Amino acid sequence: MNLQDFLSSLTKRGGGDRERTPLPDDLESAVRQVDGNVDLIGVFAASAEAAGARVRRTSGADWLTAIAGILGDLDATRICTQAAEVGFLSRARSAELSEHLRDSGMTVSTDTGDDELFSADASITGVSAAIAETGTVVCESGPNAARGASLIPPVHVAVVGAAQIIPDLCDYFEQLPGGPELPANVNLITGPSKTADIEGTLVTGVHGPGKLFIVVVATAS
Repeated sequence: MNLQDFLSSLTKRGGGDRERTPLPDDLESAVRQVDGNVDLIGVFAASAEAAGARVRRTSGADWLTAIAGILGDLDATRICTQAAEVGFLSRARSAELSEHLRDSGMTVSTDTGDDELFSADASITGVSAAIAETGTVVCESGPNAARGASLIPPVHVAVVGAAQIIPDLCDYFEQLPGGPELPANVNLITGPSKTADIEGTLVTGVHGPGKLFIVVVATAS
């Protein structure tokens, strides 16, 4: 699947006789803003922080300490962890993280049922991709990935491997499978949750995590 095909499918949906604006023939050239040869980590971090997220860069040797430090600073004691189907936070690393947090005095659960998520101080999830242009992290649902893990607790810590950072949405759509392999739910998360009333007053954290921390691990794995 690519961005052109996805947007074309959207223009075919819905009823009525309203005339639709045709998409440009070369859509990707029209929308691409980030060159893949630039410092993607730097672009991603700047974009994410501009959107209200807090980015912590760390090495493969210090990522456990970095996450424990974030949670400790927040006085978070009840944590839910969820590995990603792909990416840095594998099941093995998620288990290692859970053990490290328990050693730090925290209560850690891998149960991502609603009762557990609503009682958690924070959740930690992996991501399937991170988009440099907008500072977005992508969380896909799957057999072992509950969609609520990144949406319910008041604090969300997203763990990103540096190799997972891609220039823009075009690159994400290029790697997204089609047909029955398409994830049932894809969350594109840019900054903490926000809403604005009819007067345009922006309020953060009303319907989801009020704080988003992104830990970027500088490792190719």
